[in-house]
Amino acid sequence: MLQKSPPDFSDTSQWRELRCCPLCGGGSFRPLIRARDRHYGNPGLFQTVKCVACGLTFLNPMPTESYLSGAYPEDYYAYQPVVSKQGKSPILENFKNLVGGMIVRSARTCDPKFEKPGTILDIGCGAGAFLAEMRKKGWQVRGVEIDRRAAERGQLEGLDIFAGTIDKANYPSAGFDYVRSNHSFEHIHNPREVLAEIHRLVKPTGFLFIGVPNVNGWMARFYGTYWWYLGAPVHPFGYSPITLGRLLKETGFKVERVNYNSNSAGIFGSLQIYLNRNNGKVGEDGWVARNPVLRVIGGWAALAFDYLRVGDCIEVIARPV
Repeated sequence: MLQKSPPDFSDTSQWRELRCCPLCGGGSFRPLIRARDRHYGNPGLFQTVKCVACGLTFLNPMPTESYLSGAYPEDYYAYQPVVSKQGKSPILENFKNLVGGMIVRSARTCDPKFEKPGTILDIGCGAGAFLAEMRKKGWQVRGVEIDRRAAERGQLEGLDIFAGTIDKANYPSAGFDYVRSNHSFEHIHNPREVLAEIHRLVKPTGFLFIGVPNVNGWMARFYGTYWWYLGAPVHPFGYSPITLGRLLKETGFKVERVNYNSNSAGIFGSLQIYLNRNNGKVGEDGWVARNPVLRVIGGWAALAFDYLRVGDCIEVIARPV
């Protein structure tokens, strides 16, 4: 795994103690887990807490934004160059996806339906793979990505990606039919401010999509510090349908639908992390996470958990009020 020089997480000047809950303002927190970075090997122990009043979970102390930006490896999945499928038969690709979906059940994101293409903003877009697909469908696409190298990779593909944070992009008010943050919102250290900015940017008739891990899922509770999606320290916040719904309501949105969309990573990826706990290996480095048979079993088990609404990941679709 390629890795930049990791940030020195022992530098106390790069942490801030939160005295009030970012969601409800309460000041009573219950310690949950002192977690290690099980994915990228950044040094240190990271304390997660839970607000006694509202149930929001977060790192406390909270690392600064610039500090967290140095915690990602060079080969972070979202930073990979956009892969072009030009020249491949769409019929063959659809057939392969259909057959593969019958065997290996993978998570399928449930974006809202639109009558026609419009304008989309993807927050935390990486190198822009999703934007490239939407552009093929006729959408006007823009993205925001905090990692400059990833943004530049997408820009080389002709994608309009702003390298920085959404509050610095200065997009026009009510300029987007669709704003999307799929597995990037839990990486954001100032969620309330970001949602306020999104509310300014999305059209009154538009949609907001947020996909995040679900801290109230069965696997989160079972595996605890070894849960695949815990993601300390790059996930400074952990959400449930209740806490995310409240945050959206308080920033001017109405939740229209909550989907559960999980895969085998929460089950067997977490087991692999547990097995690696003392051997120095990280993430999916091991036979359990890579075993194709277990991926099939895990995919269908995740579907059952989603059906029971206790899966690892949720997708919330909301509209501005």
